[in-house]
Amino acid sequence: MKKIFYDGVFSGEKEGQTPLEALYVEEGTIRDRGSSADMLLQHGRADVARVDLEGGFFYPGLMDSHMHLAAQGKKMSFLDLSGARTKEEMLYLLKRRVEQTDRGEWVIAIQWDENRLLEGKPPSLQELDEVAPAHPLFLLRSCYHISLANTEAFRRAGIREGTPDPEEGSWGRDIAGRFDGWVYENASLPFYRAQPQLSYEERKECVRRAMKLALQYGLTGVHTDDLREIGSLSDLIRIYRELGEEGWKLRSHHLVYYPYLKEMRDEGIPPCYGDEYFRLGAVKLFADGAIGGRTAWLSSPYSDDPSKVGMAIRTEEKWEHLMQEIRQSNLPIAVHAIGDAAAEQVIRMVEKYPLSRTDVPLPDRLIHGQVLRPDLLGRLRELPLVVDIQPSFVLSDFPWVEKRLGKERLLYAYAWKTMLKHGLTVAGGSDAPIESMHPLIGMQAAVMRRPPEERNHEGYQPQECLTVEEALSLYTRGSALAVGEGKRSGSLERGMRADISVYDRSLKETPPDQWGGIATRMTIIGGEIQYKE
Repeated sequence: MKKIFYDGVFSGEKEGQTPLEALYVEEGTIRDRGSSADMLLQHGRADVARVDLEGGFFYPGLMDSHMHLAAQGKKMSFLDLSGARTKEEMLYLLKRRVEQTDRGEWVIAIQWDENRLLEGKPPSLQELDEVAPAHPLFLLRSCYHISLANTEAFRRAGIREGTPDPEEGSWGRDIAGRFDGWVYENASLPFYRAQPQLSYEERKECVRRAMKLALQYGLTGVHTDDLREIGSLSDLIRIYRELGEEGWKLRSHHLVYYPYLKEMRDEGIPPCYGDEYFRLGAVKLFADGAIGGRTAWLSSPYSDDPSKVGMAIRTEEKWEHLMQEIRQSNLPIAVHAIGDAAAEQVIRMVEKYPLSRTDVPLPDRLIHGQVLRPDLLGRLRELPLVVDIQPSFVLSDFPWVEKRLGKERLLYAYAWKTMLKHGLTVAGGSDAPIESMHPLIGMQAAVMRRPPEERNHEGYQPQECLTVEEALSLYTRGSALAVGEGKRSGSLERGMRADISVYDRSLKETPPDQWGGIATRMTIIGGEIQYKE
């Protein structure tokens, strides 16, 4: 199919260059570009369709480099506690949901954060039991690394007093050694197993629902970690294949959560399996937790709790075994590492076990990288490794994170500008559903580093603010390089995929604090309109 997309405005050209207003596309690839008049004159034949962009501002297709698409869709059915500002408000919302839920059924809530509560702490186990004596409660913190559960939930999960902590997590206990309701890291797995499992069609609907939202936001591609929600690699492949056959087009690159690597091998699924709309990528692993719950692994104690340095998910010996196994499968790794000790462990493993096969065009990935010492930046620069950052974390974590990390350590935390100056390849994502999936919200955070309504605020660590061009590059070229597609995606040059995000206002000409009001006009993937206002 041949098309001319014309009467648009592209603000990415350098001064003195001919304005880019139109793109000529053949079979999903950009073949020519220039002014509307020129493109219509040169290519406006009878067999070429014409698509009027109606003066919209267009950009290379925006891609989210790290999110959880299936979890985003699933989230929409859970109780959202993000608006609660006191413990009492949390309990009130929980009580209402309990009253609306059949006796004995699970009540699942998300997005609570003790740092946003007036009291600085969430409800106690006793308070949760009073609200729901007969309903199992499971409350996911905003970081998704810590949860709260009531006594009935512990019972349903088969966890009794005296049950030893699992290797990759723990259950909180009071001074007497009794459970206090807190659940850390993979100690949550028994609770997930005890909850009703979604049917295949329900899981598919979660993905469909999130796809629709992504397209409405102007996203043309996502790098997602879905297997923990879908529960089967074969089901994951089937769901995305069926959605594609139904007409849902969104480029998706999938991390393979490590426990599913065996299924991948047993089924004979090769590295990089898939096509231009669905592809498997690196093996997803965890090196630590999150700063909010003090489970991110730091090289020195937390400033507001010297008794803690965080949680290393696995020992050095286990990492050695994992790396040997993964490299034997010719696969890269994508590792959640927030603290500097966790990042150093990942760097050390990548240095010791480099990717040896050139026919797997994917780099290793360091996900989050929120605390990176200067010496680690230097080592990262020498590695074929991409850092996935989430700019919105600046708004979620500040100002309370200043107390967690302390002034000295804060100098090399959330340091996006410094990463770029060091020559690192950096990609931008949301970690949705933890943060908003909307790419303009993430870019806004990267440019302003402050809430948009606080106009007199200079921004948290203002020296790390990115330019509009740098922020845009995170979600275009950076995300393309993260999946080895820098020669096919990330720009609107000739020969690139015709993936285009069209908005009603210019990012350059609109003040960043007003980007939240920018509307998506069209989302175009492979030269086909997948969303239109």
